[in-house]
Amino acid sequence: MSNIKDQELELLAKVSKENNIPIKLVHTLLKTAEKFSYENQSASARKKEYLNLINFHRKQVKGDQ
Repeated sequence: MSNIKDQELELLAKVSKENNIPIKLVHTLLKTAEKFSYENQSASARKKEYLNLINFHRKQVKGDQ
């Protein structure tokens, strides 16, 4: 189980760095992913879901300004 968590953290760090997003958002994405049980999906499917969540949050932030 620890190995899976390590892989998740590495993937989130990569997505965070590629998209220049804060750690707090990365933490929120992780909790959301766990809530919706993404652990049964492949790494590429999780990455796509994370990117969709990032885009969703960015649209909300831009709408708030």
